[in-house]
Amino acid sequence: MPENQQSTSSRPRRARTTKRSVLLADRIAQLFITLGGVGTILAISLVCVFLVWVVLPLFQKPSSHLASEVEVAASGSPRVVRMGVDEYKNLGWRIHEDGRLVTCQISRGRTLQEIELFGGRQPLAWSFSSGEGIEAAASFADGTVQVGRIAFVTTFLDANDIPPEVRSLAPGEPRPHGDAVFELTSEGQVRRQQLVVRFDDPVRVAEGDPLVLVDQSISSRGAIFAVLTKSGELHVAQVTKRKNLMTGKETTRLREGWLNVDLPQGQLPKHLKLAGLGDAVYLVWDDGRLARFDTRNIERPVLAEELDLVEGVSERVTALEMLNGKTSLVCGDTSGRVRVWFRTKPGDAQTPDGGTLVVAHEFPPRTTAVTGLAASSRSRLLAAGYADGRACLFHVTSGRQLSEVAFGGVSPEVSAISIAPQDDGLVMLGGDRLAFWRIDAPHPETSLASVFGRVWYEGYNEPEHAWQSSSGTDDFEEKYGLVPLVFGTLKATLYSMLFGAPLALLAAIYSSEFLRPSTKAKIKPTIEIMASLPSVVLGFLAALVIAPLVEGIVPETLVAFFTIPFAFLLGGHLWQLLSTKLSVRAQAFRLGGILLALPVGAVLARWLGRPFERWLFAGDIKAWLDGQIGSGIGGWFLLLLPVSSVVTALLFSFLVTPRLRAWGGHWSRTRFALLDLVKFLAGCGLTLALAYGVSAGLAAAGWDPRGSFIDTYVQRNAMVVGFLMGFAVIPIIYTISDDALGAVPESLRAGSLGAGATPWQTAFRVVVPTAMSGLFSALMIGLGRAVGETMIVLMAAGNTAVMEWNIFNGFRTLSANIAVELPEAVINSTHYRMLFLAALSLFAITFVINTVAELVRLRFRKRAFQL
Repeated sequence: MPENQQSTSSRPRRARTTKRSVLLADRIAQLFITLGGVGTILAISLVCVFLVWVVLPLFQKPSSHLASEVEVAASGSPRVVRMGVDEYKNLGWRIHEDGRLVTCQISRGRTLQEIELFGGRQPLAWSFSSGEGIEAAASFADGTVQVGRIAFVTTFLDANDIPPEVRSLAPGEPRPHGDAVFELTSEGQVRRQQLVVRFDDPVRVAEGDPLVLVDQSISSRGAIFAVLTKSGELHVAQVTKRKNLMTGKETTRLREGWLNVDLPQGQLPKHLKLAGLGDAVYLVWDDGRLARFDTRNIERPVLAEELDLVEGVSERVTALEMLNGKTSLVCGDTSGRVRVWFRTKPGDAQTPDGGTLVVAHEFPPRTTAVTGLAASSRSRLLAAGYADGRACLFHVTSGRQLSEVAFGGVSPEVSAISIAPQDDGLVMLGGDRLAFWRIDAPHPETSLASVFGRVWYEGYNEPEHAWQSSSGTDDFEEKYGLVPLVFGTLKATLYSMLFGAPLALLAAIYSSEFLRPSTKAKIKPTIEIMASLPSVVLGFLAALVIAPLVEGIVPETLVAFFTIPFAFLLGGHLWQLLSTKLSVRAQAFRLGGILLALPVGAVLARWLGRPFERWLFAGDIKAWLDGQIGSGIGGWFLLLLPVSSVVTALLFSFLVTPRLRAWGGHWSRTRFALLDLVKFLAGCGLTLALAYGVSAGLAAAGWDPRGSFIDTYVQRNAMVVGFLMGFAVIPIIYTISDDALGAVPESLRAGSLGAGATPWQTAFRVVVPTAMSGLFSALMIGLGRAVGETMIVLMAAGNTAVMEWNIFNGFRTLSANIAVELPEAVINSTHYRMLFLAALSLFAITFVINTVAELVRLRFRKRAFQL
């Protein structure tokens, strides 16, 4: 076969081979693209599923089940004043009002030990407070008080120390022996639990006058107790113990004060409660009357206020208890209603200490009276027993009823009730029945209402949104409101976008439509390099450099927001004064002139800052922001200056500019530019006059802007964060916007310019509308960058979860909160899961924003195709 014929026949084979190779490459590329897309969607979905899986237990309904109900020898015995159970729910105890302590095995009701605590002396009154153990106090007819402690001691025994009677223990089966309970743990250790009771020597408070009521608190200064004598004298005493480091000798000092209580018709109160810090004493009568005494000065207690704890005339107080921390007072009455009171400090309080008791929480009434109350020693759980043999478990902060339990069969009146130390059990005594329920409520403080709604926290004047997950005290009330964190996230995003978005968009329009290609080729990569700066570096600069610098030049900084734009606009009007020939020759220096406007504006701000402060803020802007000096004119002037500039611009556009064009249409370029400069300066003067006039009118009407967008100055604030976060989002918005503008066909520009439009008109009436979908996408990506920013707000925002729009104050965002607290959160705790809920909320916010943004972008894109 000839060579040329063979070459001709091989070409189709090579073409077919090439075609098959291209098709194979296309299929492989399609496969990898499909796998990548599906993998991305799957990964994001798995992240969402994991967040939901971690968060879901926060809102699961608590449960309870009866573990044991046994008969105990309680019939005919004196009333039980207190009962409790150990953390392993094996050993229980109860104290009768005659001073007898009984320990028993919870699961069987078997009595292990009976102790006469005071050797036959019968107390007149008891008080108990919870901590690591139970602090108890008993008062007597001879005017003395004895303070003691009841606690469980747990030891793990070696093989040689195990009594022979309990050597054959089955795992998980508690066995009593003597006055203790032994149990073989799952690790093979033998655990011994024993109740230890110790009371100090009697302290004489009132000579020969019986002490009918008593309560005590333990503080860092020592034990504080309050007693009421039979004659109506209220005594408050503080016992302070000091140890000599040289001799080891311990001395006891007693500070006390007293006053006579007004007894209506000679009737003594039924209850006495001492606040946790010893700064208040509550006396409560069975008809609901409450008298609160201010005991901040122990030596001189005074009556602070009186009020009624019940509403109906026929209702009576049947149970009274203090929540953990002894700040909130819980009252149960004959109507079955449970109400929680605590002190607030309203501005109009007329009491000596400025406090007023208010009803903060109320649980629905039942058909029978409340016969017993018990507060948790570690949280805001509250158990209430009723006369019909039922009991309810509440969480006070969230206002939820977690569970309801009842005796089986007969329904004796609940005489005593107690919550297990780990909040996972409930013990109830009624008649000769002792019942124990296991409670599964790992996250009682969380509900949709408590997480996203206002909650009345202890000591607050009203319900509020708050986030505070930790404190230095064990009686702390956790605050898990996410609204302040969401608010902080939106606040950071708003101020950063207000600063960064206009600069980035205008820079992209200028570089795309007016800047020379050779210059743009250098500037655009430089701006894109800004995106590579780590946010931790920006946060470091904001916290340690920018924030202290701005704090010292606050007036200059505020003036700079107006003088720098003024310098740029003034430079543009001065450029117009150049002749056409000169302006063409100087075109190469135009960018330099634009850049020169920035330092010129800064210098103007430096010159005008202090006069501006003296004119509008009485010479000290920080004192003015605190409300110490001056009127509201300065604040209104700052807020209204942008609005008045817009009004002036519209006024000149519709009224002044058309007349000037008609009047000076035949003038030369320089002469008309001079007239335009005069118009610009007149507009600036009108803007200042209009803003000041309206501000003076608002201030004269008594309106002050302080407390809204402007308020007390804090060094690390939203203004600093907005500047640095705006600096972080500018490169992203600029790059995407420039690419979107560059994608507009040149034929559209050429057609507009050919029709006689100026480059400025072409840019804003042709190019920008066509590229609007891309510009909007750039804004949304920048918005997402701002929403998820962590390090800048963590280091420069003050990290305070406050809800106010004040630009001079800080905030806390969802992402910064997660970064700060997640390393310290206990796995699977409420705090841990709430941080994951914060992450899920951030996920939801970004998802909603991106979804809405995509819908808007598609609409813009559709309109662009119609151009």
